[in-house]
Amino acid sequence: MNIQSLAYFIQVADSKSYSIAAKKIYVAQSSLSTSVKKLEDELGIKLFNYDGKSLHLTIEGERFYELAQEFLTSYEVFFESAKKITDDVFGTINILLPVLVSDIYFAEPIAEFQKKYPDVKINVTNRGGFQTQNLISVNEFDIGVTIKPIIQNTFECVEIAKSPMVLAVHESHPLAERESVTYEDLMYEDFLSYEEDSVLYQSFFSKAKDAGYAPQVMIRAAETPLLLSIIEKGVGILVVPECVVDYRKYSHIKVIPIVGEEEGYQLVMVYNKDKYMSTASQAFIDFIKDWYDNKKENING
Repeated sequence: MNIQSLAYFIQVADSKSYSIAAKKIYVAQSSLSTSVKKLEDELGIKLFNYDGKSLHLTIEGERFYELAQEFLTSYEVFFESAKKITDDVFGTINILLPVLVSDIYFAEPIAEFQKKYPDVKINVTNRGGFQTQNLISVNEFDIGVTIKPIIQNTFECVEIAKSPMVLAVHESHPLAERESVTYEDLMYEDFLSYEEDSVLYQSFFSKAKDAGYAPQVMIRAAETPLLLSIIEKGVGILVVPECVVDYRKYSHIKVIPIVGEEEGYQLVMVYNKDKYMSTASQAFIDFIKDWYDNKKENING
């Protein structure tokens, strides 16, 4: 007994004829009669009587007809509900965002995503780039945002934004009037810097090393506002993504382009390409990708 044989039985009962039923559902008459005969053999009862003109349900057949209808109705409800599982977006997403740009690049899209998918709960944790990549690679979190470079052959990667790396100095600093600088120009300067385990620090240190020196770092910190506030007081210089410098807040700071760093800060969203992604996580990935694709189109258009 299967779903198809029950459906055939009900069609024959409603039509009171094998031939009429066969025409309605485009099935060979012999297939219908064979299916009904198998049902009768399985149940050990006779389902139809034939009076010479049409088929009629037996008493047992009438009871079986009621049960079959109830079952098929329940099955249809179940099947439609099951199909909706893939359409409904619900669950929890665990996301890693860098403190540096989480409000700039993700406050608005996360708010809009939540409005569109109110049944999704989002847990945001702040971590630096290297930590984020490591935690995503071992499946501790679903999605992370970091900056390039990223671990090769481990992640699916969605580009979020690019920004120049610039030099932030106090307006009284000798470099403040320069139109641009190179890393070689900064050899004898006193730096402020991000923490050593950050991608930004490692990138900055590597480029200084390529320029022939180890940078003299006076103060290290994770928070950009703290570092810029210290520069605002006339202490040190900082290599920083231009996108995080709030010119309205730091009126005494000048930012100077660094040669070769026009796209030095490349922000990307990553997730483990070998990990199963829930419908909620996949919806978030698609939403963020569309969000920033549309932003790029608006800028270019």
